[in-house]
This record gives sequence, C-alpha cells and structure tokens, in this order.
Amino acid sequence: MAKGLNIKKERSVGGISHSQTRRAPSDVAFTERHGASERRGARSGAPSVDTRLAPLSHGGNDEADEGEPMFMEMKAHMQNSRSLGDEPGSQSMQGSFIGPNRALKDFGQGVKDINDALGELQARGIQHVASLPELVLVGDQSSGKSSLMSAIAGLTLPRSSGTCTRCPIHIRISKAEESSCRVYLKKDYEYREPPRPLTKEDVTESNKFPPWVALDSNRMERHEFKTVRAVNDKFDSEEIETVLKCAQVAILNPSTPYQQFIPKLKGEASDEVRRQCLLRIDEKEVNAEAQFSPNTVALEVKGPDLADLNFYDLPGVFMSAKHEKDTFLERVVRNLACQYMARKNAIILWAVPMNQDADNSYAFSLIREIGAVDRCVGVMTKADLLPKEASTSWLSMLSGQAHQTGLGYFITSRQGEDYDQQNAMEEAFFNRTADSTGHWPQIFDRFSDRFGVEKLKTFLSLKLSREFSKVLPEVKKKINDRIEHIEEQLQHFPEPPINPEMEIMTSLAGFSTKVKDRVLEQSFMTSWDFKFMEPFKHRIIGLKPKFNVRDHSRTVSPIVIDLEADSPPPPRKRGPAFDVEQGTPTPKRQRVLQPPATPIKPEVVDRPGIFSGAQSFRSFVTPAMGARTKTLMDIRKLIHKTAIPGQPGLVSACVHEPIYIEAAKTWAPHLDAFIVQTFDFLHKEIMQILDDSFGHLKNAAVYKESLEHMNAFVQTRRTELREQLNLIYKLESRRLFTKDEEALERNKSKENKILVRHRHHFRWAAHIGDDSMAPIRKMEELTEEELAQEAVRMQREAAKMLPDPLDQEIIVAAYVRGYYLTAANRFIDNVAIHVMSGLFPHIASVINTYLHEKLGLTGGNTTIERLQTLISEGPETERRRRELHAERDALHQSMEIIVNLETKGASSAFEPHNGTGARAVGAVLGRQRSIYNQSTLGDA
Repeated sequence: MAKGLNIKKERSVGGISHSQTRRAPSDVAFTERHGASERRGARSGAPSVDTRLAPLSHGGNDEADEGEPMFMEMKAHMQNSRSLGDEPGSQSMQGSFIGPNRALKDFGQGVKDINDALGELQARGIQHVASLPELVLVGDQSSGKSSLMSAIAGLTLPRSSGTCTRCPIHIRISKAEESSCRVYLKKDYEYREPPRPLTKEDVTESNKFPPWVALDSNRMERHEFKTVRAVNDKFDSEEIETVLKCAQVAILNPSTPYQQFIPKLKGEASDEVRRQCLLRIDEKEVNAEAQFSPNTVALEVKGPDLADLNFYDLPGVFMSAKHEKDTFLERVVRNLACQYMARKNAIILWAVPMNQDADNSYAFSLIREIGAVDRCVGVMTKADLLPKEASTSWLSMLSGQAHQTGLGYFITSRQGEDYDQQNAMEEAFFNRTADSTGHWPQIFDRFSDRFGVEKLKTFLSLKLSREFSKVLPEVKKKINDRIEHIEEQLQHFPEPPINPEMEIMTSLAGFSTKVKDRVLEQSFMTSWDFKFMEPFKHRIIGLKPKFNVRDHSRTVSPIVIDLEADSPPPPRKRGPAFDVEQGTPTPKRQRVLQPPATPIKPEVVDRPGIFSGAQSFRSFVTPAMGARTKTLMDIRKLIHKTAIPGQPGLVSACVHEPIYIEAAKTWAPHLDAFIVQTFDFLHKEIMQILDDSFGHLKNAAVYKESLEHMNAFVQTRRTELREQLNLIYKLESRRLFTKDEEALERNKSKENKILVRHRHHFRWAAHIGDDSMAPIRKMEELTEEELAQEAVRMQREAAKMLPDPLDQEIIVAAYVRGYYLTAANRFIDNVAIHVMSGLFPHIASVINTYLHEKLGLTGGNTTIERLQTLISEGPETERRRRELHAERDALHQSMEIIVNLETKGASSAFEPHNGTGARAVGAVLGRQRSIYNQSTLGDA
C-alpha cells in the first residue's frame, strides 16, 4: 500500500474482533493512482456498467420497479458526459466513484433544477405550510447509521456512540455560493421531572415520550446554537463534531441554559480553556438529566459543492435496554422512529449492517408495521465486514427474494477517518484495486450499479425530484393560501407611524370631534328615543293600577224549569272577572256543569267581603307585571280601616297613597333596565368611534390606554345618571304630591269615565241576568256619535237600577289612577330630560379634553418619552409582526422559486440524450403532471 495516514480500525468478523493497521492513501498518492486504478480494474476483468445493469426484482410484486429505469437514465447521462469530453479520470458508474456530488452535476440540468428548488424551499422552512419530500434515516443500534449520515451529508459528523443515539438530528444540506454551517436547537417538547422511575406502562398513546411533554405551537422555541466558520469553503470536521456533540448535551440537560454548552472553537480561546470547557460538557453528558430527548438538533450546511438534501438521522431502535431501569426507552425510541417514518412524503433509508443478520432487524419490522415498505430503500452498510459464509442471504435480498423494499438496496463501505478518505477507500474496496482493504466477493458484481454512497445520493436526488414534482401543485396552493392568511393577520398588526406625535394628536382630535358631534346629532337622539325611551314610557304607563269593578253582591233570579219540556234548560254560567284596562274577561278555567235534576233555588253568589284569591291578590312576579289587581271591595276595606269615627262619608287621604305607592314601586326594575340599555347603546357608539379613529394604532399602547379610559368614562357617567334618576324615583314613590291640578283633574276625570262605564256594564248585566260578558269596546274606538248614543243609553239604564252602593270606591280608584298618570308622565319626562339635556350635552362638553388629560398629553406633559410609550406596541406585538413579515417574505421567495422552476420547464423542451428517451425535468410542471413519463421512471 502507498504511504499515507495510519488508520487503526477494529473489525468484527464472525463475532471476533481483529485489529488491523491500514494505510490510507495520501491526496497526492491517490491522485497519482486514480487513473491507474481504473485501468487495473479494467484489466482485471471488472464488469462494466454497460453490460451489468440489472433490474432489482420485487419477487411476487407485479408493479414495475422504478429503480431500474432510474439507473438506466443515470447510465445514459454518464455515457453522454464521457462522449462530450470529460477529463480522463471520469469513468462509468461502476468503474468510478466520482467526487462529492459529481454525479448530480453530470446527471442533467433538469434534475438539478428540481433538487435545487426543493433544497431552497426546505432552506426557507416552509415545512409547516406544506409537506416536502424528505429522507428519514433509521436503523438498529450499531447499524452504521452515523457513517451513512456523514456520507450523505458530505461531511465528517459525530460517529461516537452515546450522544448521537439520544436525540434526532435534522440535517439540511443545500447548494450556495458562500459556505456556511449553523447548528440550531429546536424545542418542541418540555421536560418534566418524573416523581418516580419511569416504566414501560408510562409510555402511552397520549404520552409517547415521557418525561417529555409536547408544547403548544406558540410555545415552541428555536435557538441558534453555534456557527462554524469555513476556511476556503472547507469546514473543520472536528469543529462540526464538537458543536453537534455539545448541542445534543444541551438538549439532554433542559434545566441548564443552553448558552452554557456552547463550545469555544479554535481561535476563540486558548487550548487549555477549550479543553476545560469540553471536560465540563463531557461530565454533563455522563450525568445528563434525560437519557433521551425528542427535541431536535438541526444542522444547516451550505456550500458551492454540496447537494440539496434534507434528512433526519434518528436514534437507533432497540428491543432490549442494557439496564432494567431504561426499559421504557425501548418504547420511547420506537415511537419516535414511527412518528417520523409515518410522514407521507418521507423516503425511508433503512441502514442494515452486513456483519449482522438482517432477519433480526427491529427497524425493518417497524417499517413493515407502519406500512412504509414501498417508501423504503435499504442501505447495506459495513460491506467490508461481510462474513464469507453470509453472501447468500444478502444476494437474496438484492434479488428481491427476501426483505423486499419498494426502492431496492444499495451497498456501502465507509472506511477511513474523513469524508475524502472514505470515498477513496470505498472506491478501492468495490473495484478490488491495490488500495483496497478487505475482500469483496465477485458474486455481487451483477449489482454493481448499487455500489457506493455516490450512486445512492444520485438515486436519492432522482427520487426526491420525482416526489417533489408530484406534490408541487399542492405545495403551490398551500403556499398561496398561507400568504393570504398572513396578509389577513397583518391587518391586525399595521406598521407603526413615522411621526407618533402627529398620529396620536390627530387621532385624539378626530375621536373627540366625532363623539361630540354624534351625541348631539338629531339622528342619534331620535334612535335612542325610539329604541329605549318610548318603550320605557309604555312600560311605566302600562303599570297603572288595575281594578276589578265587577259587582260581587247580587241576587240571581230563580230559574223556572218547564217539567213538560223535552229537555231541561241549559245551565246558567257564571261570568268571569272583568279587566277594566283591556275591556275583556280575564281567563278562567271552564267548569262543566251537569244539568240539575231538581228545580234550582235562588242562588246568592259572592257575598260582599268574600274575594277570589286567584283574581284579587295577584302578586308581582316579574318586572313586566305591575301591582296586583284590586277589587272595589279592597278599596272599601281600606276606607273602613282608615275612617275617622264620627266623620261618615269622608274618605281619608291615607286611602289613596298606599295604593299609588304600591304601583310606583314597580318602576325600579324598569328604570334599571332603561339605564343599562341606554349606556350599552352609548358605549357601543363611543367604542365604534374609538376604533375608527385609532384603527391604525390598535396595537399601540395609546389605543389600549384610551380604551380603558373610555370604559371608565362611560361607567362614571352611568353611575352619575343612576344616582340622579334613583333620587327622582324615590321622590315619586314616597308620597302623593303635585301642583299640576289641571293635569290631575283631567286624568282623574278620564279615568272616572272609564271606571264608571265598565261598572255600569257589569251592573246592568247583573240586573237583566245576562252573564255572557260580551267585551266592551274601548272609548277611543268609538266615534263621537257612538259615545253620545252610549251616554243616553247608560242614563236610561241607570234610571232602572238602584243607586250604585260602590260609587265612593269608584271615585277613589279614579283618583288613584288619575294621580298615577300625572306622576308617571312627570317621572318619564324627568328621566328623558336628564338624558337628552343632561347626559348627552355633558359628554359633548368634557370629551374634548378628557382623553388628553387621562393620557398625560396636556400642558408640558407631552414629552418624547411619553409619546414613545404611547406609540409602543409591546414586545409581543412587535415580535409577531416580525415573524409574519419574515414568513411572508420566505413564502414569496418560495413562490418565486416555484414559478422560476415552472418557467424553465415550460420554456425548455427536453431533447433526448443519445436515444435514451430522457426528457427535461420540469418540462411539464406547469401542467401539474409528474415530470417523468412511464418509460423514464417505470410508473406502474
């Protein structure tokens, strides 16, 4: 072997460890031998890709294998590249393992355009909007996942056991003019210290990752951990490994601020300081709070020679924990793997080492369990450790006879310390050149199109481009929908004004003027009067005391029964009590009377002093009801109770007052409802004006403070008016008092006519024995002629009856009702004038300066500091606006990427390459079809 770096590596073959010393080729030696190695491979009879490309059968699967046509297309492009004058060192896909991502460069501009677009979209973090194709790397513990991850990434990444297997790593690699490498911590779960040691039973469907609990979306965090600088577009692999390791230790120690785990890199501190820092972090790793975390370490790498890939490396699954106390982790890690593999656009890379039995792979059993075999590509790792007697089982897998996967298999052998050395040794191993370490059986050569990481990466690039083309129309629609949603959200987060003083003062002046004009506006007062004042008036007037004027003392003439008649006379019905106010009988349950068997004796009904409780003592139940209806006998009892001995015929004033006060007391709930309705109406108008005036400042402190001050302003006015009107109410409900004799006499006379008219109706009905109780028409419904005729009739009928023994009670009832109307109208007018001539003008007079004073903007208080405070939106609003703008910008950029990709596809028709039938990738994206036809990728 040529001179180079000494690499000591332990190999395990058949369960026995062997220590070998290998010499990796130096860069110079490798360059000198690169061409010779191809010639040696050709002379040794190594099969060529032109004759040995073979399909990977799925066994009994009737669907077409997409792997074969994809590699036929790859082969055609490679041959075309050589025919166009590639450098002498370029070879066929089997004969050469070309440099990093060279396969992508040579494969075709169409595929590269799509993968570049996919990578740029992934780099803009739109996965929360639309699901993009991604790679998920899974495998059992010690399956070579870390080496495979480094190979796909094109970087040397951590390969030690322990930390790398204890949290997911999200790697995003993208092509860019400038190189950059950043590490992030993504916190989607919160650590909660368990009260006792965890067991398998603690891992449930609703609690998949104890002791970690999922956070709400608004509490999720993402922190930039560390940036690794590139020197001449090259990264120090040791520094990347150090940063990733420290980031994962930070994830596993959530109670310690992550800043304490950020390492010092070369040039940032002395060697001793760096060493002490790493020793402290190593100690934290050994004594970590959590043994595992579902939170993610994200590595974002950009560079001119990198592919565009996005994949997750997950902790290796296992069926049996080393320690009994860790058995719960078996289910936790399993849940994590299944969660990532279940994503519908995930392409699963299953790492299966060739020095172990594939039948024992727990990872593959999970892939089958979630039904993801069709999205799975197997990667056979550690080919250099293949036991000689185990070739048959692996060949059966490659042939599709065992452990079938939808996307076939690839084989890798990653030996060496860094990425370039691993590529060189992998090429030498599979080509069996002089630089090879280990023996690779020739029986595998018919699958040579699947040897090496570079072919795997090319395949993945093709696969990702195809899957991306499928979902592109959906992605485009979701991006558009999200942009529209963000625009709607930004309406709630307008940009702060450039001149805060002018904006605030203009808004305040506009608000004050609009409120003043509004409360004094005729349409405003008319609306208030119609909606609230008029209904209040009708309710108060409607509470006027009611009296039942039906005569409860009368003798009914006997009914003579004709004994020779065919049927007895119909029974006589007792008339219901009559409501004077409505002029109609009050409802009463009907009672069925049986015909009498014997002559009926004269019947005396309802003697004076006997009252019907259901009709005479109706109690106040709801605000809509007034005082109970009284009978004339109730008034007589009150007259007798208050009569002064020796003064017959005189009615004391004490009779009228309690009846009125009882009725006036019912105003309280109606007054309270009126005040509430009035101020709800006023508050709504003021708040609407405030919103209109401060619409562009709704997120600023000035709007929020103004809102609070105006709420307090309305509440203060409400309290003031309530006190004023309550005082009026107390005065009106305390005693009888009026100086308006004319109004009292007018109302009393009107009410007396009503009562006498109804009283006469009942007395005449009793006199003639008519119990039909026909409704009495209201006086206002009668014409003057009808009223005159009725007066003559009543006078004629009255002459035929005895004088009314309850005339005095009628006079009392008329007085009470007349006074009630006088007081009620006075009360209604007072309530209305306090609002229209008191409340509204008062608001108009104080509103000009009210907010200025409350906001501290009068006199010399208008300072720059105060204005800045008022215009401030608060950190949460400012953060939210920045986030929305940033997301919108990223989505617009994403849409531009898609449009550019569609434009390329629509403007450049693919020319076939040497008759292979390959067509330009993206040519039909604008027509929302897959970018490949069936002949290209073998669609079923």
